[in-house]
Amino acid sequence: MLLPTSDGANAKATFQNSGLDGERAEKTAVAAMNSAIKMVLALAMDGMPAETEAKILANVNQHLDVVVSTSLDCAATAYVQAPQAAHASPTKPSSAPGVAAATIAGLGAGASIGAVRHGLYRAGSMLGDAEAIASGNPEKIVRRAGQHIFWRAFGRLGRGIFRGIGGKR
Repeated sequence: MLLPTSDGANAKATFQNSGLDGERAEKTAVAAMNSAIKMVLALAMDGMPAETEAKILANVNQHLDVVVSTSLDCAATAYVQAPQAAHASPTKPSSAPGVAAATIAGLGAGASIGAVRHGLYRAGSMLGDAEAIASGNPEKIVRRAGQHIFWRAFGRLGRGIFRGIGGKR
């Protein structure tokens, strides 16, 4: 080969140091790279005479292991040298698409913006209750229940005091 090559030892070490599935990940990467090279080769040779395709395939197959090993070593070197955030935490999925979909569905069904907003706040409150229960933490569960009792009583008291002063009756 005309280009500098390697034996894949760097990639093998990187994969094996990556945890329990390192060996399996290495085999998967090698198989994927072999498949990708053969697929690109098949696309490039489409329409060539059969004897030309056979010669090219034989030459590629002869050097395929070296090409894959060198490519994996280059990828492992780039992976190891890539800067990593000090304490990067995985990003959590955003709820914005769900809220947008619910808003569009509510407005499409003819509800007012206020009714949709009320429904979304109510759904958020229910999700908070479910989260507290799922946590199994008795303090969280009692705190949420206490908040519901307090705000329900305060709402009734407020409606009783301020009934008739503007707003709905």
